[in-house]
Parts: sequence; C-alpha cells; structure tokens
Amino acid sequence: MAHIMLMPKLGLTMKKGKVVSWLKNEGETVALGEPLLEVMTEKVNIKVDSPYSGVLYKIIGDKGSSYPISVPLAVLREEGEEPASLESALAEALSVLQAALAGGSDDAGKKKETKPIKPFAIFAGVGKISPRAAKLADKEGVDLGLINGSGPNGKVVEVDILNYLAQANGETNAELRPIDPLSMRGVIADRMSKSRRDAAHVTLMEDVDLSALKDVREQLNELGSGKRVKFSYTDFLVKFTGQALLEFPLVNSRSTAEEIEIPTTVNVGVAVALEEGLVVPNLKNVPMLTLEQISAKIKDFAARARNSELNPEEIQQGTFTITNLGSYGVEGFTPIINRPETAILGVGTIKQKPIMVNGRLENRHLMTLSLSLDHRIIDGSLAAEFLGRLKEMLENPYPWFELEPKEMEDLVIQTGGNESPHELLEAFSGGLAELKEEAPELAIGFESLMAPVFCEGELSIMEKELMAVAVAIYGKCEYCIAAHVYNAMNAGASGDQVLEAAGVAVAFGGGPAMAYTVTKVRECIKAFGG
Repeated sequence: MAHIMLMPKLGLTMKKGKVVSWLKNEGETVALGEPLLEVMTEKVNIKVDSPYSGVLYKIIGDKGSSYPISVPLAVLREEGEEPASLESALAEALSVLQAALAGGSDDAGKKKETKPIKPFAIFAGVGKISPRAAKLADKEGVDLGLINGSGPNGKVVEVDILNYLAQANGETNAELRPIDPLSMRGVIADRMSKSRRDAAHVTLMEDVDLSALKDVREQLNELGSGKRVKFSYTDFLVKFTGQALLEFPLVNSRSTAEEIEIPTTVNVGVAVALEEGLVVPNLKNVPMLTLEQISAKIKDFAARARNSELNPEEIQQGTFTITNLGSYGVEGFTPIINRPETAILGVGTIKQKPIMVNGRLENRHLMTLSLSLDHRIIDGSLAAEFLGRLKEMLENPYPWFELEPKEMEDLVIQTGGNESPHELLEAFSGGLAELKEEAPELAIGFESLMAPVFCEGELSIMEKELMAVAVAIYGKCEYCIAAHVYNAMNAGASGDQVLEAAGVAVAFGGGPAMAYTVTKVRECIKAFGG
C-alpha cells in the first residue's frame, strides 16, 4: 500500500517548513527512522526521519520550496508493490498539495513596475559629443543637456546615451533577490519587525571596566591550560548575566499581548552570526552550569549552528539574549529584543581608555553594555538596577571564583617625574643658562630660532604660545608644557583657553595626550594662576 510522507510539525509555533534537500532519491529503499529529507523552520535545519519503511516512489515536495504542515511531500511504496497501483494515491496527494498551495497570492511573482527616472540636470548645455552619440541622441530625442559625459574631458559618448535610455525605461543592472518568508532571512525580517512593533523598546548603556575580569580570565586560563580550556569574555558574560537575572526575575521574563510569564529557569541565548543570518541557541538553566560547561556549550552551539545541526529545542524557551558585536569594533548599539523575551544585552568591543582611579590616571579595559528592554514590562529604574548589578559583578569578579587580584601597576599611566610646575620651569630656565656657558653657539642658536617665531605678527604671542602648549602635550615634553603654559598665561591666556588648546592635542594624541592634560597641564594652570 502507498504511504504519504507529510510536512511534519517540528515546533509548537511552526506553520510552514522549507524543503532544504532530499536525502534519498526516487527508487531508493528507505528504512523506518532513517533520515529522508532536511527541512528548515525557525531558522534551524532539521533532518526528518521517515515514518515508514519501503521505497521512495515519488517526490512531490520540491527542494527549495516551502509548504504548510501536514501537506504531502512524497509517496512511498512497499517493497515489491507495483507502481501502477499507486497512481490513485499519487493523484490524491498531488491534489491535496495543489489545494493547499492555491491560497497563495497571484501577485507573488509579479515584478514591481518602476517609474522612469529623469536624472538631475546640473549644468546647462553640453560639451563635446561623439558623432555616434549625437546620431543616437537625435534618433531617440534625448536632451543632451541632461547627459553627463564619461569620455575624455567630459565628452558624451554612445554608451552615455544608452545608459540614459536604459535608466529612463526603468531598466537596471541590479540583481533582484526576492525574500522567501520561510528562509532564515525572511524569518529574521518578520521577527524583527514584530518585535519593534509590539515592544516599547528602550536602550540603556553602561561602560564597564573589565580590567579585573581580564586578570581573572588570564588566571583561570592558566589553571585550565592542562585541560586545554580557554575561556572567552562571552563565557563570563553569560555566567554573570545568569546570576544577575536570578536577582531580577522580571528582566528574565517572557510576554505576550495578554500575559507576562516569569520562568523558573534562566535560559540565556547567545546570538551566532551565520552567512545567511542570525540564530540564537540558548543555554538552559545557566546559574546551575559551571564556567567550563558554559564555555563548552557556546563553542558547541557555534559549531553546530554553522553546520545547520541545531535542534529546535535548543533555540526555543529562551528567557534572555546576549548579542556581541565587539569583534566588529562596535562600542555601543541598540539591539532589538528577541521576542517573546523582554530584554536583550548588546556587548561592545573592549578598548583601552585612560580614566581616573583613586586619584591617579590608569589605562583601563572598558566595554560598553547596551541593554534593550520592553518598557511595557520593565521600568527604566529596574533595568538600571539590573545593569548596575551586572556591572558590579563584572568589575569585581574575584570573590565569585575565589581568586586574589594580581598586581596591576602596569595600568598606571606614567607621566614622568614628580617635579612641580615651578620646578620644571626653573630646571628648564637654569639648564638653558648653563648651556650658554657650556655650549654658547648651541644655546644662542636656539634662542635665535625661537625669538622671531614667538613675537607679535599675524598671530598674537598668546595664540602662538597656546599652539606651543598643544604641540608640547603631543610631544609629551613636561618641561615644554610648563614653559609654554607659563608663557601663554603670562601673555593673557586664561586657564580655559589653555585647556581648549590641550583639547586639540588630545584630538591628535589620544590617551597619552589626555594623560598629560589631566595631570601636568592642570597642575601648571593652578601653579601659574589659572
């Protein structure tokens, strides 16, 4: 007897599936439970086992096409059964399939008609034109004043006329690729649109100092080197996020239009970028997992996602998502909530930046966290508390792993000696005076160079000294900073003007210039009366 293979329902929310490939050819024997075809749904490719044993008689579900659930895809026959006896079953299966597909839109295959484009005319008249172009333009009635020539010196050539005519007729060289609603890109487009429409998105951003976590990561990787375990920052983020979600269950919630669900488990999804889109497998019950288990699962998910081997349950029942664009150099962004979840955490790149820590300037490893939330469910104050708690744990990770911090003196930005601005100024002036005795030609030559530069001209002395302040900061010369801040203020510059000049140096010199600005320059301003 004939057996009809139907499109299976592979998930609670599945309505359609796309036939990715058939794993058996017509006429081949199929065993019960043997993979028969591959179906994509919910952004996951799933190998579907045959519910029957026999011979694959006829495939009617085309590869690359999408079908509703319970629609016939193939007809199988039993061993030794005559094909003639299967024709009625095949005809019935085809009839059911065609009826199910008849509800599709007749307009799906129509190409949208584009209006002719009239290019902007920038300049009146036209320059040189080739004879062939002139002949074609006259024949087609083209206004040469609308043509931009691509030939030498702007000469209009025949191809310019042809391109204009093609554009005016709505033709294009672009390849049009319709989006299959059941493809991964189609599913992503639908979900993102629904999320933006249904949820009241608000994004909070917070900079987190990961210097201590960097130390913890290095210590744990050293401890795990024998087991060949190497932890990533994402592993720590998942672990700490799971812990924070235990303390803020509403941030771990899921919602529909009618109700809010507070799950009893914390299932953190980690977005995996694929060539065709994005998939979000989730780690179940994160607080119960060790860091090593989290690391192994994330690596396993990423590998199997790229091979289309994820199971439906691995992308279902997520309660919170982490998406990381740090590897692309992005600092902060506004991630879209992975509905029906009510929040998502965006992770930016880690950058070294100078910040003040306990009264001294240090180079710290900073990362921006971007928390998007559904403001219908989660208040901004609650989200801020959650983000603050996560920041607190990430910045002080030692107790969570029973580790002690290593010495991190290398983070301190060294800006030179401890001389005061007056001491620097006196040392420079005194040294120059001594140099006149030891090497008079050198000292006099230096003064001869400086004198005509730092005099009144089109620029005032004050303006020139402010320029010198910026150059001194960029050059990291403490003695020069002291001398030129003193001279600038002596010429009438205010402390604010000196800092404004310093800002120019920071724009070019970055962190090191900022280090000198917030230390030596500010000290000089205070010392010299700013």
